[in-house]
Amino acid sequence: MEKEILFSEQRQKKAKRYNKTARWLSISEFALGIFFLFLLLSGLSHRVRDFVTGLFSSPWTVILLYLLIVGMMYEIISFPLSLYGGFSLEHKFDLSKQKFKSWLSDHLKSLILSFVLSLALVELLYFLIRNFPSSWWFMSALVFILFSVVLAKIFPLLILPLFYKFKPLEDEDLKNRLVGLAKETKSKIIGVFKWGLSEKTKKANAAFTGWGKTRRIILSDTLLKNFEPDEIETIFAHELGHWAKKHLWKGMGLQILLSFLGWWVAFRLLNSLSGYFKLYGVYDIAGLPLIILVFSVISFLFLPWVNFYSRKKELEADLFALNLTKKPKAFISAIEKLTEKNLAEYEPNKIIQFIFHSHPSPAQRIKLAQNFERGSG
Repeated sequence: MEKEILFSEQRQKKAKRYNKTARWLSISEFALGIFFLFLLLSGLSHRVRDFVTGLFSSPWTVILLYLLIVGMMYEIISFPLSLYGGFSLEHKFDLSKQKFKSWLSDHLKSLILSFVLSLALVELLYFLIRNFPSSWWFMSALVFILFSVVLAKIFPLLILPLFYKFKPLEDEDLKNRLVGLAKETKSKIIGVFKWGLSEKTKKANAAFTGWGKTRRIILSDTLLKNFEPDEIETIFAHELGHWAKKHLWKGMGLQILLSFLGWWVAFRLLNSLSGYFKLYGVYDIAGLPLIILVFSVISFLFLPWVNFYSRKKELEADLFALNLTKKPKAFISAIEKLTEKNLAEYEPNKIIQFIFHSHPSPAQRIKLAQNFERGSG
């Protein structure tokens, strides 16, 4: 089928509107977060600290209440954007099937989970600051890296099931095909699971999640219903490519470098600017917004280059999938269907793609498969 027919002008315009709106929403959320951090640093953070320390003297309790109050403040001002982006926008473009009550429940669960994890990390951070004033930044980097590893390991077991239903894949033929592919790459998995995505969205997805003994294949029910076995096989082979090419380890290496850079910059700024921001010292919880601001700015500055690196690895995984399955036609039709189901832009603006996109455009991926087909033919 010709791309002009499959990706009609009407459909492309709809995809551009959807992605443009989602992009501006993300920019707005980032800008609001930065504004809130500056608002805190202008004096609001100090007032919250003074209020909390007037009630309690224990640093552990002070941090708990500080995070609770500041977190509630941010939730109040950011909720309209969360509601529009997570619920209204998806319904507007006919991508979501989720009822408001279900969305709100998921949103509350996300808030509670984020608060619990953030509280544990911030309590540990300030414990290190209080007890290791000259080396806390180095130790914090190590702790946060270890936390990322542990989170990746428990994610499919404890976190994803809070939001979606999972059950073992019942299609034995498909399961055997995917497990066979995994064995070809010497990848150990504990099972193949059906991911109950259709209760909430019409989008399709697949993933290779977990770490070590929690590594598993998850396939959305929307994928299983609308995609042919050969197409699913190529999608899964792409995920295997990330493992076979050690992209996880390489990505972790990049994360480690950025983590150490961020914590070192935070260390230097807190030491030099504590007086300017009228902090009692580096250990003052009122300085937490400065640490968050440092990482926000670093993430923003490195975003285009991190995405460039990610797109390169995605194309490597695509080529791996093509070489492993030898099914370029199935790969192309899978990309076409994913583009349709997920309302992705077939060929976005190059500047937009360079800055914001972590994956190559469908046009690039299809061209890669077409070139592979001609070369193998």
